[in-house]
Amino acid sequence: MVILGNGGKPEVHAEAERLVTAIRGRDGLVLAGVDLASDTNLSRLKANIALVLGGDGTVLHTARRMEDRPTPVLGINVGRLGFLAELTPEAFLDRLSDLAERRYTIENLLTLDCTLTPRSGPTRTFRGLNDVVLRSAPPFHLMEIGLSIDGESVMTYRGDGLILATPVGSTAHSLSAGGPILPPNAAMFVVTPICAHTLTQRPLVDDATHKVYEMVPLGQGIATTLVIDGQVQVPITCGDRVTIRRGKSPFPMVRLPGYSFYRTLRDKLGWGATPPGDRGARP
Repeated sequence: MVILGNGGKPEVHAEAERLVTAIRGRDGLVLAGVDLASDTNLSRLKANIALVLGGDGTVLHTARRMEDRPTPVLGINVGRLGFLAELTPEAFLDRLSDLAERRYTIENLLTLDCTLTPRSGPTRTFRGLNDVVLRSAPPFHLMEIGLSIDGESVMTYRGDGLILATPVGSTAHSLSAGGPILPPNAAMFVVTPICAHTLTQRPLVDDATHKVYEMVPLGQGIATTLVIDGQVQVPITCGDRVTIRRGKSPFPMVRLPGYSFYRTLRDKLGWGATPPGDRGARP
């Protein structure tokens, strides 16, 4: 295995040293190396598992750097929320025997390929794990975005922007905008408007298997930003085309025994929690 992470955080270096000592002292585990840089090409890692130290943003950044040859990732949370980087360092150290004895599974998460075709300039392609967002940029005017699916015009959205999310991304920006939660193994995309300027526009869940989705900003002179996974930001203009397809290769996540998507929702996002002061059913 190899240790990756956000080397810009001092605590990541400290945790990496602790993990190195623990892994080297455990029979059945071999440490191939440690790389805490932010710009290394990770598409040819010589390891069966990549331990990613950081928060969810570090996992997303790592996924893009692995390109179409990803190594199975186990996220170790040295950040805040930790939805993708689920385990704390202490919890990981308690599960070393599961890794040493190969008691884990690999869950292949749906990814997306986003192609930007501007009216002028070169075409660019981005890989994403969470979502693609078209959103208003300063001075933040109301914007219009046309959505087409397989070449058919579906809807023109008016509001602050539009999100197209994978199942993993359904618990991120899309959820905050009122979108539904999708299970991580669903072969679906969810399209969620941001502050839609009409009551008739609601999130759309649709098949991601073979379809092609296209979003086009329509307002002349309206500043617009294309955002991939909340990290890559590209200014675009009226008439530029943003095309999204299911990614060529999935992103493999390591799942240790006892993992539950629904428990993660409860523990990390407070899903289904009883409101403060509610004492439950009364006889």
